[in-house]
Amino acid sequence: MRKILLIATLLMLAACGKAEKAAPAEKEAAEGAGLTLKAEDVKSLGIAVKAAASAQFIGSIAGYGVVTALDTIAQADSEFLTAQAAAAQSGAAAARARSLSTGEEAAISREQVEVAESKAAADAAALALARRKTEAAFGLNSPWHDAASRQAVMRRLASGSAVLVRVTFPVLGGAAPQRVEISRMGADRKNWTAHTVWDAPADAAVPGRSFYALVDGSDLAQNERVTAAIPTGASQAGAKIPAQALVYGESESWVYVQTAANTFLRTKVDTSRPLDDGYFVDSVKPGDKVVTDGAGLLMAREINPSTGAEE
Repeated sequence: MRKILLIATLLMLAACGKAEKAAPAEKEAAEGAGLTLKAEDVKSLGIAVKAAASAQFIGSIAGYGVVTALDTIAQADSEFLTAQAAAAQSGAAAARARSLSTGEEAAISREQVEVAESKAAADAAALALARRKTEAAFGLNSPWHDAASRQAVMRRLASGSAVLVRVTFPVLGGAAPQRVEISRMGADRKNWTAHTVWDAPADAAVPGRSFYALVDGSDLAQNERVTAAIPTGASQAGAKIPAQALVYGESESWVYVQTAANTFLRTKVDTSRPLDDGYFVDSVKPGDKVVTDGAGLLMAREINPSTGAEE
């Protein structure tokens, strides 16, 4: 009989142990199920939801830039063309003077030839200086090495169909990028892609590596400040959540996802990948209903269940 009582006692203790172990598991399951409210509470809290849109994200290196003023470009171009024309004219005059100074019936004196040659040399030096000034301002690899390409680019800039943007990236090595994404600052986040990119002289005011980017079809104003990005890595698929859906707590960023009619699950999100007026995330799926209004009140209710809807 005493043996039977001992076995029964051991069985009861084992059952209690299982119940104690099951309690945390049930608690975790309950926490994972989300916050369930009454329909009238959802209405009084002003809860509004919006389906998360599908999105693609490509990692990038961020930088800043400014649209180069047209008068700066025009002045440098004018000085170069003026020097080029003067050098061509004086060079031709010197060659003509040399041809007229030879033979028994020389038409001009040796002194006149020397004056023409001196003028040609001075104009050639002025042209070399103008070229170096242009290279110092716009880099050695600018896309206008010949007269035809220079004229074509300047025509685009003068007509406003293209703008020249100087961008600087704090940390960047290797060759010049194949393309640069240019975005307007502020609420109007228009963006354009520049495919003509070359090294620019270093910017003394901003540390980092600088480039010039020729941007077509934009409405950017002269001297306008912009942001720049160089895409890196492969495209990632995920969802975009609006910035207003975020709530912060426990040193983390969260959104509430509606999992049932009146049930909302707090979900951790990574805010390191901004997209326009929201964020790219992979912890929320496209189509999931995300709380955009009242998320803060939901967190308050979740953390302190005694909080009433009227509060």
